[in-house]
Amino acid sequence: MKPTNDVMRINNKRLIPFIEKFYALLFLALLATMTLIVIPIGIIVSIISPYFLIAIILMLFLILYFLGHQHVEYDSDGEVINIRTKDIFWSKYFPKQKIVMDFPKKKLVSFKIQHSFFKKTLEMYVTSKRTAHGVTKLKFNITFLSKSETNDLKRSLNKIIKNNKELATHTEESEHDE
Repeated sequence: MKPTNDVMRINNKRLIPFIEKFYALLFLALLATMTLIVIPIGIIVSIISPYFLIAIILMLFLILYFLGHQHVEYDSDGEVINIRTKDIFWSKYFPKQKIVMDFPKKKLVSFKIQHSFFKKTLEMYVTSKRTAHGVTKLKFNITFLSKSETNDLKRSLNKIIKNNKELATHTEESEHDE
């Protein structure tokens, strides 16, 4: 097997401090708003209801939660593709909020990136003996990857798929020669 130069590492850990600070500000705002319910300050309460503020803050929590995992690590070093995603805040308290997936590069068949209104999802199709049709779909949230990181990811995965096809063609040719 020929060596490949499709090694790529992508890590958006630069977002971690921003997301942590945003969650901290949301918690402080929630605490301050709940304090307004117990100790109403006339000027503030006459402008906006504390219950309405709590609803807005909780909606912001939900939006951030439903946008999905903010931290993404991709590593194609060696013969294995490693992808790790986690929710920066919630994974500290709920370990199931982490996704770790490792599989051999040779199993990657194809991929596509789905764009929805606020969300980007990487769908990878990997060969598997566990399914009837032989292919499993793996989904990863990549909403918080920058455009250049997404392009690097596409480039790396395309190289891996190209190498897999070349290897399959080379293997078929060598089988026919025998």
